[in-house]
Amino acid sequence: MPHKLNGPDTKLFRTTVMFPVLKLELFGPLRSLVGRKELTIHVEGKMKLREVLKTLSHEVKRHVVDDAGNVQPGILILVNGADVRYSSWLDTEVGDDDTVTLIPSIHGG
Repeated sequence: MPHKLNGPDTKLFRTTVMFPVLKLELFGPLRSLVGRKELTIHVEGKMKLREVLKTLSHEVKRHVVDDAGNVQPGILILVNGADVRYSSWLDTEVGDDDTVTLIPSIHGG
């Protein structure tokens, strides 16, 4: 017979453990590098966008930021749909339930 969890009022209850998650959306060549359109990062509290970018794999990170941590030319970064260039840039704080979108612009000639 399977175990049942009973609360103080003896009714069956279920506990679900939820981890705080930041969603990272990738477009264009970044999506191809990862093989997925979306990644999730477990977060505790708020963290700066620059810290989020440091968690990326080397292969992806080199397309997004240079060795000094500056955003590569042609990379658009959105937090919850807003362009961070017009706010706190890499010091923008993100956390649980936020979405960071990385969009590389593709140039041709």
